[in-house]
Amino acid sequence: MKSSHGKIKAIALMSTGLDSLLAAKIVKDQGIDVQGVCFFFQFDQLAEKYQSGAIKNLARPVGIPLNVVDISEDFLSVLLQPQHGYGSGINPCIDCHLFMLQRAAKMMGPIGARFLVTGEVVGQRPMSQNKPTLFHIDKISGLKGLILRPLSAKLMPPTLAEEKGWVDREKLYEISGRSRTQQMDLARRLDITQYNAPAGGCILTEPNFSRRARTLFAHRSMREITVEELKLLRLGRQFWPRPHLQVVVGRDEKDNLALESFREGRWVLSAADTKKSPLVVAKGVRNKHDLKIIAQITARYCTGDKTTQRKIHYKSDKEEGDITVRPISETMIEKWRV
Repeated sequence: MKSSHGKIKAIALMSTGLDSLLAAKIVKDQGIDVQGVCFFFQFDQLAEKYQSGAIKNLARPVGIPLNVVDISEDFLSVLLQPQHGYGSGINPCIDCHLFMLQRAAKMMGPIGARFLVTGEVVGQRPMSQNKPTLFHIDKISGLKGLILRPLSAKLMPPTLAEEKGWVDREKLYEISGRSRTQQMDLARRLDITQYNAPAGGCILTEPNFSRRARTLFAHRSMREITVEELKLLRLGRQFWPRPHLQVVVGRDEKDNLALESFREGRWVLSAADTKKSPLVVAKGVRNKHDLKIIAQITARYCTGDKTTQRKIHYKSDKEEGDITVRPISETMIEKWRV
């Protein structure tokens, strides 16, 4: 099946990085009608960029239309129970690749696409981008021969697109390893000047986020873990004074403002006797003792004397009032910090 313009169509999986942009451009320059798709998580630190359209701006100069798709809810089960395990953080890289490829594959039929394009580079990521893993992904995804990786294609067996002559294998590359020097040189040759510098990577590999997520997974049942809970892990100072009790303390005005959207279904605390107070949200309060602990944590992060009693205002969906407490000790609070 060809498009109305007589071109073979392909779907390119794209992200904020240079590799996927290069891969899509390489295939487009061979006369393929490339349609981009970018999958994102609401709890990713880049979610705002995805939703604001900033990511589409990266693909626009190379003439590739980009469909941005939120997969947060559907991905939860993969994140919580990955068949191939986690990497250094809570990153289920192999299962994530499988999930995204299979989601992209479902989009092929409706637009008449013949194959998929990814920016994967052999040897770039130890868990998910070594040759045996890439072969494994091709096989169990049901997409063997349909996934073209232009940057490392010459290191892999020919795909259907190459065998059919839709794409000239001689115009593909044999890049491998973690260095980005070859990709940056290629970007200059292809006149690609707008791209994000390699940095940070997936939020699921970040030590701080992963540590908080593992704690959440340990203390909550799977049915209680939501996309909203994962979004909250990115904010503030986080404490677990009890296995059932999570407390999040705003670090600054920006944090306090962000925490406002997490009021529903949680206890919210702040100082009643000063404006220089963090906003604190908590979940899992079972009794007055739990409430007192949260109030003491709130008092600890109010500006001023750390030994003076503070009046702390609290509110939940069913209860509201004030409690006077002394700030918790630094020694105690460090035991609870995550």
